Amino acid sequence: MKKYLFSAGIIVLTVFTWVCTYSSLPDNLATHWGLNGSANDYQTKANAMMMLIGIMIILYILMVIIPKIDPKNNYKTFIRPYMAIFNTMFAVLFVINLITILTGLGYDLPISYLGNFIVGVIFMVFGNFIQIVKPNFFLGIRTPWTLSSERVWKDTHRVSSKLFVLAGMLMMLAAFLPPVYRVSVIFMAAIGCIILSLLYSYIVYQRQLNK
Repeated sequence: MKKYLFSAGIIVLTVFTWVCTYSSLPDNLATHWGLNGSANDYQTKANAMMMLIGIMIILYILMVIIPKIDPKNNYKTFIRPYMAIFNTMFAVLFVINLITILTGLGYDLPISYLGNFIVGVIFMVFGNFIQIVKPNFFLGIRTPWTLSSERVWKDTHRVSSKLFVLAGMLMMLAAFLPPVYRVSVIFMAAIGCIILSLLYSYIVYQRQLNK
């Protein structure tokens, strides 16, 4: 259970932060922002708190359950990247909670930049760790070709790792572009690295067949 301490601690810290600031928060909190960083959707502070903490609890349950239902029971071979990716997601969710609380308290945060950095970090962490993930049914580039051959899986994830890190870097750099281009860069970088990974897995598989 030690491996779950970080994520559990993040949830406890999130709840503690809400409890300490709840009485000082306005009745309604911004929960969504437009491209220019202006809030365009609001929830009552009770709903915002329950929704954000609820997402973290659901994610924690999934994190604990997924290894137990692994049909091949080989999750131990990739537990390090598995936990790193989940812990990153918990850290990101904590930041989102903080953003919601701090904006409610009147702090002027650079929301339009933070979105790109948050998504970029997720892609870079995912890319950094998927290269050491072993074949499984839950994490990684799971195509008929990667799941049919360990060689194809390894080669695909070696290349995909670089693609996801590059996509994450582009997303972060896009934070400095005019707002109208930021979402487009995130979308194109995400779709691009995924499609290229899928195509590469097929190409490697065909190469193996032709040997």
